[in-house]
Amino acid sequence: MAPTQKQPLFDEMLRSARDGDGVGFDSLYRNYAGRIQAFAMARGAADPEVVTNDTMLRAFQNLNRFSGDEAAFVRWIFTIARNRLIDAHRSETRRPVLSDDDAPEQPVASAEDEALEHMSRDAVMERLSLLTVEQREVIVLRLIEDLSISDVAEIVNRPATAVKALQRRGLQALQRQILAEEVS
Repeated sequence: MAPTQKQPLFDEMLRSARDGDGVGFDSLYRNYAGRIQAFAMARGAADPEVVTNDTMLRAFQNLNRFSGDEAAFVRWIFTIARNRLIDAHRSETRRPVLSDDDAPEQPVASAEDEALEHMSRDAVMERLSLLTVEQREVIVLRLIEDLSISDVAEIVNRPATAVKALQRRGLQALQRQILAEEVS
C-alpha cells in the first residue's frame, strides 16, 4: 500500500513521541483524543475525559510496542479505548447518563446514513443512547470515525458479519426513531 500524504506526518509524530519529545506526544494527543472522547461518550462512559486520558496514557506507555501505519494505530488506540471502557463499566454500579455539556466540539462526519446527516451532534448522541451498547459502538466506529468493517471487527473482537448486522440493526432503529418523530 502506497503511503498517503498524511503518512509521513504521522510517522514523524510517532517517531517524535517515541523519542520522548513533548511536541510529538502533544501532536498525537491532539489528533486522536477528540475521536476517543466521542467514542467514549457514545459508549455511555460516565466520564469520557477520564477514559480518553487513560487511553492516551496507556497508548503512550506502550508506544514502543506499536508497529504499523496510521490505520493500524487507529485500530490499536480504539482497541485500547474499548478495553478501558469495559474496565470502567465493570467497576461502575450504575449506568451512566450522557450529558450535553460533555459533548466534544467536533462535527459528525457521515455520508453513509441520511438520518445522521441532518442532525446536530447533541441529537445524534441522544438518539445513539437509545441503541444497544454494541450497536452504538459499531455505528460510532463505522459512521462517525469512518472505519472499515474489518477495522471495526478487529476493534470489537467480532466477525465482520456480526459488525454488519449490528450496523444494519442500529441504522434501522435510528430510522424508525426519526420516522416516528416525523409522524408525531
